[in-house]
Amino acid sequence: MKKQFLGKIVQIYPGDTYTKFGEVVDINEAGVTFRITKSQARDLSVDEVVFYAFSNKLTFKLAE
Repeated sequence: MKKQFLGKIVQIYPGDTYTKFGEVVDINEAGVTFRITKSQARDLSVDEVVFYAFSNKLTFKLAE
Protein backbone atom coordinates (compact mmCIF):
# COMPACT_ATOMS: atom_id res chain seq x y z
CA MET A 1 0.00 0.00 0.00
CA LYS A 2 2.83 2.41 0.80
CA LYS A 3 4.43 1.85 -2.62
CA GLN A 4 1.15 2.62 -4.38
CA PHE A 5 -0.04 5.65 -2.38
CA LEU A 6 2.74 7.30 -0.31
CA GLY A 7 3.45 10.81 -1.63
CA LYS A 8 0.52 10.68 -4.06
CA ILE A 9 -2.55 12.94 -4.24
CA VAL A 10 -5.77 11.07 -3.52
CA GLN A 11 -9.45 11.84 -3.20
CA ILE A 12 -10.49 11.08 0.38
CA TYR A 13 -13.89 9.42 0.84
CA PRO A 14 -14.84 9.59 -2.86
CA GLY A 15 -18.57 10.14 -3.27
CA ASP A 16 -18.77 12.14 -0.03
CA THR A 17 -20.90 15.31 -0.01
CA TYR A 18 -17.83 17.55 0.34
CA THR A 19 -14.95 16.88 -2.06
CA LYS A 20 -11.53 16.64 -0.43
CA PHE A 21 -8.09 15.76 -1.75
CA GLY A 22 -4.84 15.21 0.07
CA GLU A 23 -1.26 14.05 -0.27
CA VAL A 24 -0.59 10.79 1.56
CA VAL A 25 2.20 11.57 4.04
CA ASP A 26 2.08 8.38 6.16
CA ILE A 27 0.40 5.00 6.20
CA ASN A 28 0.48 2.70 9.21
CA GLU A 29 -1.57 -0.16 10.63
CA ALA A 30 -4.06 2.26 12.23
CA GLY A 31 -4.76 4.52 9.24
CA VAL A 32 -3.48 7.22 6.92
CA THR A 33 -2.16 10.75 7.46
CA PHE A 34 -2.95 13.28 4.73
CA ARG A 35 -1.88 16.86 3.97
CA ILE A 36 -5.02 18.46 2.55
CA THR A 37 -4.49 19.94 -0.93
CA LYS A 38 -8.10 20.83 -1.82
CA SER A 39 -11.29 20.78 0.23
CA GLN A 40 -14.90 21.89 0.06
CA ALA A 41 -15.44 20.79 3.68
CA ARG A 42 -15.71 23.65 6.17
CA ASP A 43 -13.69 21.82 8.81
CA LEU A 44 -10.64 21.15 6.58
CA SER A 45 -8.16 23.75 5.34
CA VAL A 46 -5.54 23.44 2.61
CA ASP A 47 -2.16 22.37 4.08
CA GLU A 48 -3.85 21.02 7.22
CA VAL A 49 -2.47 17.62 8.27
CA VAL A 50 -5.15 15.11 9.29
CA PHE A 51 -5.28 11.44 10.29
CA TYR A 52 -8.10 9.11 9.29
CA ALA A 53 -8.35 5.68 10.92
CA PHE A 54 -9.06 2.55 8.91
CA SER A 55 -11.61 1.67 11.61
CA ASN A 56 -13.62 4.70 10.45
CA LYS A 57 -14.25 2.96 7.09
CA LEU A 58 -11.58 5.05 5.36
CA THR A 59 -11.67 4.97 1.57
CA PHE A 60 -9.57 6.92 -0.91
CA LYS A 61 -8.54 6.72 -4.55
CA LEU A 62 -5.73 8.13 -6.66
CA ALA A 63 -6.58 11.52 -8.14
CA GLU A 64 -6.60 11.65 -11.90
